Amino acid sequence: MDEQFWKRADAYIGVANEQSDTAKLGEVNASFTYACARFNAFTITSEAPNAQALKDAKARALEHFTAEFRKMLEDNLDDHIAHFDQYFSRKGGK
Repeated sequence: MDEQFWKRADAYIGVANEQSDTAKLGEVNASFTYACARFNAFTITSEAPNAQALKDAKARALEHFTAEFRKMLEDNLDDHIAHFDQYFSRKGGK
């Protein structure tokens, strides 16, 4: 993935971090996840010439996006496990 990929990802994470200053992490996560799903649906819809083509592409799109999300989540969880103390040091040993 190129540098622009990481810049875009960091920009979205920055927005989520800002929102987490005034909302619970779970609430921000739900909004972030919904927005991602909504944009994924828009992406697939924009490539379909008509509603039937979109309907025909639905199962493949669900498989693709679900597999990609799972891989990205798994990679990030592995990274957080490997660097837990570095990323999540807590004052007072909590």
